[in-house]
Amino acid sequence: MLNKTIRRVAIALLPLFAGTAQAANVVQILTQNYPPFSMSTNAKNFEREDGIEGIDKEVVVEMFKRAEVPYQMTLRFPWSRLQEMAEKQPDFAVYSLSRSADRESRFKWVGPLSEIQLVLLKIPGNPITLNSLDDARTYRVGSVAGTSVSQYLTQRNFTVKNVLSNAPAKLQAGEFDLWATTNPAGNYEAGKAGIGKLEVAFAISSTQLYLAMNKETPDEVVQKLQSALDQMRKEGFIDQVAARYLNN
Repeated sequence: MLNKTIRRVAIALLPLFAGTAQAANVVQILTQNYPPFSMSTNAKNFEREDGIEGIDKEVVVEMFKRAEVPYQMTLRFPWSRLQEMAEKQPDFAVYSLSRSADRESRFKWVGPLSEIQLVLLKIPGNPITLNSLDDARTYRVGSVAGTSVSQYLTQRNFTVKNVLSNAPAKLQAGEFDLWATTNPAGNYEAGKAGIGKLEVAFAISSTQLYLAMNKETPDEVVQKLQSALDQMRKEGFIDQVAARYLNN
């Protein structure tokens, strides 16, 4: 009789334990300083959510809140390490990441959040003229380590000087001739650094940015987030956020 009573109590408590386990799956969202999409409000390399701003930051936060998926957000570096953490650790995710062919099978994707252009930038007045991407091989090219454009060029056998930060200042100082980056991020960062608008020496391609989630993330969670994002786009929420950052 006692065993039956214990079994009934255990069965009755199962939903409570299941709910607790589900609530414990807090998604750890990682991001980097990548203005205007995500950045520290105090120019630091480590921040929690309240110290982060940017287009994709606001979109991701709103998306998680609408989907009622618990999360914590951290801004850190280096970028390559954040991608590795999201790929290998359950309940981790990273943004803003381009959905390239070599990354496709490594994550579950929610997006797109934004769109960018892969470009080679130069200091205004620099006489460099490029008619093709191959023309850039005769110049010194710099980029931020772990970025999609750095990987794009490396895969095509370009020699790239990878830096961790302050790329616009290093371009201005002559450490390299061309900065392989993305727009609007590149010119936004250059403006904030007091360098002013840079010139596009060559536009490589366009790509979209996503939230990349660990592959063990339940499909239900991914679908809830995607549905929330799709609704936000229909409402014009994403365009309104982008306008606040890019039209200033």
